Amino acid sequence: MARVARPDRRMLRAIVRDWQLKLLALVLAVGLWLFVGTAQRREIVLAVPIEYVGLEGPFALDRPRQETVEVQVQASRWAAERVSPTSVRVRIDVAGLREGDNLVHLLPESVEAPGGVRVTRVAPAWATVRVVRATTKTVPVVARVLGHPAPTYVLRRVVVQPATVEIRGPRTTIEERTAVDTLPVDVSGRREALTRTVGLALPESIYPVDRRTVEVTVDIRPEEMMQERSSTGAGR
Repeated sequence: MARVARPDRRMLRAIVRDWQLKLLALVLAVGLWLFVGTAQRREIVLAVPIEYVGLEGPFALDRPRQETVEVQVQASRWAAERVSPTSVRVRIDVAGLREGDNLVHLLPESVEAPGGVRVTRVAPAWATVRVVRATTKTVPVVARVLGHPAPTYVLRRVVVQPATVEIRGPRTTIEERTAVDTLPVDVSGRREALTRTVGLALPESIYPVDRRTVEVTVDIRPEEMMQERSSTGAGR
C-alpha cells in the first residue's frame, strides 16, 4: 500500500523546492526596494543655527557674530523625514582659533547630517568669528517675577538658590555686569507659595560656568495674615 505523505512534509518540500530561485527573487526585490528608496532624492534647504564649541579655554566670543547658515541637502525618500535644524548640525570650534578676527570656512563635509543625507551647499560659506580673552566673575542672581497673586493675597518674599552664580565672557562685558536675572516666574492668580527651576537670562556673549539654572521660591500669603503679623510686631 502506498504511503501518504504527511501535510507538514508536503509543505516543507514546497518551501525548499527551487530555493535558489526563491532566494534570488528575494534579493532582487530587496535591491529594487533600496534602489527606489535611494534614487528618489529630495532637495531640502533649511536654516541651521551655528553651534560654537570649545568655549572652555582661555577665549570667548565677541559680538556681533553669525547665528545661522543656510544648508542645502539631498535626502533619500526614507531619510527626508529625519532632516530638521536639530538633526543637521553646523559647529565652529573656538578652541582652534586665534585671538582677534578669524575667517572660518564652512565646508559641506564638516556638517553633521543623518544617514542617507548628503550636504551639497552651505551659505554663506565663510563666517567671521571674533575671539577675545575671557574672564570670570561671581554675581548675585535676581529673580524676575511677573504678575500679581490672587486678590487678598500678597507676595511676601522671593528666595533664589543659589544666590550667586559664576559667569564667563569677554573681559569688558563681564566687568560691566553687576547681577544676572532669571527667566520670568509667573505668579498671576496664585494663592500659595511656589518653587520653580528656571534658567538664567544671559546675553549670548556670556556663559554660566557652574550652573545654567537656579531654584526660585516665591512665598505668597493671605493679606490678613501679613496685616496681623505687622500689628503683632508693632505691639511689641
